[in-house]
Amino acid sequence: MEPRKQLIEDIRAAASGQPYFSASRVQDLLFDLYGVVDNDDAKRLVEFWLTLTIQRELFSGVELIEVLDELEQKLSSGVAS
Repeated sequence: MEPRKQLIEDIRAAASGQPYFSASRVQDLLFDLYGVVDNDDAKRLVEFWLTLTIQRELFSGVELIEVLDELEQKLSSGVAS
C-alpha cells in the first residue's frame, strides 16, 4: 500500500478506536500527514487543523475521521492549486 494511504488508514483506525485525542497527539498525526500530502488544497486543510491544535486541548475521534474523509477527497481530486 502507498505510504500516504497507509498513514491515513492507520490514523483512521486509531481514531475509530479512541473517543478523544489530546491536541499534542493530533499535532503529531497532522505533522505526519503534512509531510506526505502533495496537493495544495490538502496541505491547506492540514494547516488549518494544525492551527486548531493551538486553540483547543481536545479532539474527538469522530472529528479526526471527518478530517481524514475530507483529506482523502482533496487528494483523490488530483487538483493541485
